[in-house]
Amino acid sequence: MSTYGSVPPHPSALVESLGNLGYSLEAAVADLIDNSIAAGASLVEVCFEWNGGEPFAQILDDGCGMNEAELVEAMRLGGTGPLAVRRSDDLGRYGLGLKTASFSQCRRLTVGSRQRGDISVARWDLDAMATGGSWDLLEGTAPGSEDRISAIGSRGGTGTLILWEVLRTGTESSLARFTEGLERVERHLAMVFHRYIDGDQRRVVIRFNGQALKGWDPFVVANPATMPQRPARLRDASGHVEVRGYVLPHRDRFRNSDEHEAAGGPDGWVAQQGFYVYRAGRLIVAGGWLGLGGSREWLRDEASQLARIRVDILNTGDRAWRIDVRKATARPPAALRDSLTRIAVDVRRAAREVYAHRGMRVPSPGGGPAGGLWKSTASRRYPYAIKRDHPAVQAVIDAAEDPSMVDAMLLAIERSAPLSLAPNSVRAETEEVDEIVLAANVLLRNLLALGLDRTTAINRVAGSEPFNQVSGIAERLLLENARGTGEDGT
Repeated sequence: MSTYGSVPPHPSALVESLGNLGYSLEAAVADLIDNSIAAGASLVEVCFEWNGGEPFAQILDDGCGMNEAELVEAMRLGGTGPLAVRRSDDLGRYGLGLKTASFSQCRRLTVGSRQRGDISVARWDLDAMATGGSWDLLEGTAPGSEDRISAIGSRGGTGTLILWEVLRTGTESSLARFTEGLERVERHLAMVFHRYIDGDQRRVVIRFNGQALKGWDPFVVANPATMPQRPARLRDASGHVEVRGYVLPHRDRFRNSDEHEAAGGPDGWVAQQGFYVYRAGRLIVAGGWLGLGGSREWLRDEASQLARIRVDILNTGDRAWRIDVRKATARPPAALRDSLTRIAVDVRRAAREVYAHRGMRVPSPGGGPAGGLWKSTASRRYPYAIKRDHPAVQAVIDAAEDPSMVDAMLLAIERSAPLSLAPNSVRAETEEVDEIVLAANVLLRNLLALGLDRTTAINRVAGSEPFNQVSGIAERLLLENARGTGEDGT
């Protein structure tokens, strides 16, 4: 086979492009802490200094450290790629994080590491690379920066220090903007690594400019008014996926406004609702509905702000969940979308009820006991729902071969019960229509599995109550069933 020979990329052009992958400052720092945790660190110290308008940053850990050969390999772009076999607690992904995260924030990256008493130091300098046009990895620190890397030598044991210099925002940013950026970093790290900080995973202390961070728990489990939902165990191509919904307390159930505001999260209550996807205990996605919601994608609305759902995936699930290089986005596999939608429907419904009734328990119809089968909802069209956590209902769900069939049957009962308002008296919300369509699809798939032809099965479902309350239900079932499992799950 004839070739044109090796055609390596131009060094400066490639690294400048890699520095523009869309990292925020906080996401870049989090990517470096991933490496520290993967190295077994129990302490990570993050320090930013304004330095009179020429700021620099240091990230120091007490992990296993690297010898010279390992350091050179770590500085290689794509050193350990996504196809490499990783430990279950390894937070790495593409073998690019250290470099791309750093190049997005600085023009000079220096890494010093200590192992068995030996210290190795290497650096990439984008300005030197642009001038020399080579891939030569520089040894040691830049002249005048020796003191900034000295901490790796002054402490005993093993560890690694990462130094960012010539920050891209450098002298162009005011001290006020610099300080504001650091506040975002602090909040972000407390959220992303809260399960490590709180010891839910392996405990890791993270100090930010000298102060130990306190983890931010999105699910407010310390508040007795938080309502954990029944956990579910799903499975994707990489293995088990653990899912559990939480309905957070109404603001009236917090001790004060400061506590309520803190529970809202870095971006506030409405923005922080939705799914929280964790990869090996590290938060990847913090809120949002992952593009779910039936025919119309759910938006973050006021009434659903108390709904949050924890999803735990393995670090082998990156391809199935389409984790990006920044480890900041994820998309659920097609095989899990229906299950995740059903879980989210229940959590959103319960959250809307708490939001509407100010967190107070509502007596069941007719003044029955609190343990009754029915509960009030926030919907005017369908004011009552069957309690999924009622012991009798749970027993049926647990015994069912396909729990989704039980849920579809319960929803059919709720939507056609005579205590509901007249069909045309109040317009159903989009979310309520989507719930009905979701249940209709479950029943349709089971009828098809029993051997009915598609036309007969669709007509049977579309002609039954409550599905016949949805305009154009037959056409929707035909369209969605035709798509079926054809969604791209790669």
